Amino acid sequence: MFPRHKRLPRAQFPTVLKSGQRFSSPHLTVVVSQEARGYAVVIPKKVARLAVTRHRMKRRVLAALHAVPLPPALLIFPKASASSVSYKDIQTEIKTLLS
Repeated sequence: MFPRHKRLPRAQFPTVLKSGQRFSSPHLTVVVSQEARGYAVVIPKKVARLAVTRHRMKRRVLAALHAVPLPPALLIFPKASASSVSYKDIQTEIKTLLS
């Protein structure tokens, strides 16, 4: 988990989505922006119905983010297939998307 001062507030989501660049992989969609500061992982109930599954996906993605250099603002949307993928696969996808 990132400290509170490094998290992207929900009010900044439209700014990042409008001005950011989108990158996709089989299991993740990443939006990178220079307009705001912070990081967020968004997993709607449509992707993972159970809260346990959503939290597990979020923890894996956040842990993988600690291993790579990050841009100023980053929004990550895991896809439904990300729930069955290993941590190493998520980490390699994040590295390739952000490099």
